[in-house]
Amino acid sequence: MQMRYLLSGVLLLAFCQTAIAGEKTNAKNEVEVDGATLGRMGESAVVDEDKFQFSEAENRLWEEDHLRNIKHTGRLYYAFHKSGSFEKGFDDSVYLDILKLNDDGTKDANLKFFTGTRRQPVSPANLEGIRGNPVLGIYMQGDVYEMDRLTHGSWRYFQRRIKAAFAKGAKVEPVTFKYNGNDVQGEKITIEPYVNDPHRSQMKQFANKVYEFILSQKIPGSIYQIKTVVPAKLKSGDKPLILEKLTFQRADFKS
Repeated sequence: MQMRYLLSGVLLLAFCQTAIAGEKTNAKNEVEVDGATLGRMGESAVVDEDKFQFSEAENRLWEEDHLRNIKHTGRLYYAFHKSGSFEKGFDDSVYLDILKLNDDGTKDANLKFFTGTRRQPVSPANLEGIRGNPVLGIYMQGDVYEMDRLTHGSWRYFQRRIKAAFAKGAKVEPVTFKYNGNDVQGEKITIEPYVNDPHRSQMKQFANKVYEFILSQKIPGSIYQIKTVVPAKLKSGDKPLILEKLTFQRADFKS
């Protein structure tokens, strides 16, 4: 059974004792880098303002109010698709319900991430008074567990590599994409967290994994697409080993 987004009770810790170059970890296994202590994926860092500056990618993904363009309660629909030559893919759905608009501009929400046996439990307490789109954090936490499953590595190690890639080396560029037949302007953020990893040989074919995030304030909830690709090992035109896309479909709001 594929373990996408399911939390494993036993995690193999082949990588967890090795820190990223230029970083150190504290007793809580948090990453400390350039004046900041980074917690779990999507959490705000504990920052020494005299030493640290968030990268442009971090600001776009973790610090901005993704939900500020939502003015009514309602539901946001996302479609998930997985394909590739490595293993069997699947399609599923994600629903973000905006339940309440609070006076301070935050929202209370409910998130249904996948259906049936794949459904990822999300604590209601983490969906109260939010500004960021929780779809992003849940996807990324699931991604590191998936990397754990595929490589027999450590999800904590992959989490640190991804956070470091957002902090340093992320590419942010303008992009135009199609939505409902119209051209929409946005931004694309790209990271390759394992491309220079000293342990890339242990990840084998998964070391070249690429992450892309497309955001736009023209899209309710700001996140249009999250895409990850593990390219084929041989010719550039070959089918990817793994391709995942989580794409915004539509929003139904109550007047």
